[in-house]
Amino acid sequence: MMGKIERRENKEFYILTLPWIVIFIAMGLFPLLYGLYLSFTNYSGFNFNSVRFVGLRNYHSVFTDSDAMYSLGRSFIIGFINVIFSTVICFFLALLLNNNFRGIGLYRSLFYLPAILPITAVGLMWKSIFSQSGILNSLLQFLGFHTINWLGYDHATLSLLILLCWGCGGGIIIYLAGLKGISVDLFEAAAIDGANAFQRFKSITVPLMTPVIFFNLVFGIIGSLQIFLQSTVLTSSAILGVPIRPLYLYLIHAFQQIFAFQRYAYGLALLWVLFAITILLTLIVFGTSRLWVHYDSDDRKGR
Repeated sequence: MMGKIERRENKEFYILTLPWIVIFIAMGLFPLLYGLYLSFTNYSGFNFNSVRFVGLRNYHSVFTDSDAMYSLGRSFIIGFINVIFSTVICFFLALLLNNNFRGIGLYRSLFYLPAILPITAVGLMWKSIFSQSGILNSLLQFLGFHTINWLGYDHATLSLLILLCWGCGGGIIIYLAGLKGISVDLFEAAAIDGANAFQRFKSITVPLMTPVIFFNLVFGIIGSLQIFLQSTVLTSSAILGVPIRPLYLYLIHAFQQIFAFQRYAYGLALLWVLFAITILLTLIVFGTSRLWVHYDSDDRKGR
């Protein structure tokens, strides 16, 4: 049985956490479950008195909607490329920023700065850079090359990927923290044994960084499937308008169905399908992690 002190501590714990629990249920859990219920109805936003259960009709419509499947495919393609590019770029930039040289603090701050800027401001900035009279085309003209329609059908996807990779400072910081956790003694011992820089990188840095790579990979997948404002701001004439077809992503389609066409139940079904896909991809990454993610505890067990 618990003593008097333990009971008092438990009571204080629940009293202190009660406001958070109430807010979570009222503002998080209830809307989530209510949205799941509405996705099985004919709810359109204004028919509260005639809402009725329609079963899986909305979910069937998701997989028979050509626009939904197209936008989902574009989200997969752009998300896949973005995850690979951002993972590789962030990792190697973190390797460079892990060195100690004059002004390293300033460089780290500059690389992290894009991660804390508002997405709308970043999108408008890059939209200006990619415009026909923007800095990038002006530079191409100065070098004697033809200008490129960066925001047109042929190059809009590349422009979006550049924008996304430019804002990957958060991943750099996480990789940098992981690199700081690797003992210098390991590199010194490997160097004494005759290992060159590449061998030390392959045999020490990469294996010990796999938990951090795994962490960034999971969050990269989740974030890439939720790209919305960057695509909209980059090629749409309105802040919340419809971008050109190559950048018509899944969340944009869901947003249009809910707020432009008042198909609330169908839009909620779209979002729950995305949630299920995200969970599935995350489980796949977790399932394969035992094949390539190395932890210190695993090394100790091997000994």
